[in-house]
Amino acid sequence: LMPHAWKQGMTIHMLISGHRDGQLIAKTVGHLGIHTVTGSSSKGGAAALKRMMGVLKAGEYVGITPDGPRGPRMRASDGVVAVARLSGAPVIPATYSVSRCRVLGSWDRFIVAWPFFRGVFVWGEPIDIPRDADDEMQEEYRYRIEEALNDICREADQMVGQAVIEPASDSPRTGGVS
Repeated sequence: LMPHAWKQGMTIHMLISGHRDGQLIAKTVGHLGIHTVTGSSSKGGAAALKRMMGVLKAGEYVGITPDGPRGPRMRASDGVVAVARLSGAPVIPATYSVSRCRVLGSWDRFIVAWPFFRGVFVWGEPIDIPRDADDEMQEEYRYRIEEALNDICREADQMVGQAVIEPASDSPRTGGVS
């Protein structure tokens, strides 16, 4: 549903894994006018980062699922911080929830919306990451992004009366659900 959250006519490039599942997603979103950048933390990451830098420099947009292709669920990876820091582009947290759906038993608790549902999109405040952020500051911003996303996910679920999906309990920062 996230393609419906973007302004019509604006080009967006989604970071998608080169794995078979990712390529299925890439083909699907391609029909919605979304371009893809292929790569992940385990394969093609450097080339994907370079491509995203070019996309942002051209004034287009990049979308990243911050918990990556392997999780843990709802725990932001370092990649989104790296892209924002290197490019100077802000991170804009965004999510959606729907009143009627099936929550899959996958690691990420993927939501499949049913027809004729009521849904909401929720955006958080932009988060700017200083280009000179050291490792400790980058970790603080990673955590800030993670918390902002989890807060708006809870808000979206509550707005449509959906049970809140909690983050995985294995947070590298807190050791548990915050």
